[in-house]
Amino acid sequence: MEAILKKWEAAMQADAALNDRLQRLNPEGYPATQKGDLVCLAIKGEKKPVVVAWDGRSIRVERKTPKKPFLAWSIDAAKFKEIFLSGKFPPVLVAMNDDQKNIKARCDHHNGALCLSFLVMLQEVTEGGGKR
Repeated sequence: MEAILKKWEAAMQADAALNDRLQRLNPEGYPATQKGDLVCLAIKGEKKPVVVAWDGRSIRVERKTPKKPFLAWSIDAAKFKEIFLSGKFPPVLVAMNDDQKNIKARCDHHNGALCLSFLVMLQEVTEGGGKR
């Protein structure tokens, strides 16, 4: 799992368009992206969830206890493997729609769109992950 997390992190750090969106300012000239834990994937049966965090300079993907994540998704291990590791997966939005009771998110268009981008990237970066 650690190798996959590093692969995910490297892909996110290397994506120029994603980094541009992370650096974007709001109309008042302040950062539009909140700092901290943006996505938390809590995998049932695992002690620590997968967290995508932004510190204002770089993006991290690691297993840790999250602090006030923007989007939290509690998912069972089989569903996590199917969606993020198998290479044969439903689109993230379809999977999230099927699992709404296990998802909590705060309202903000910019941060919400970033969180979806993160989840799509996690799918697409996985070894053997096809783009459908």
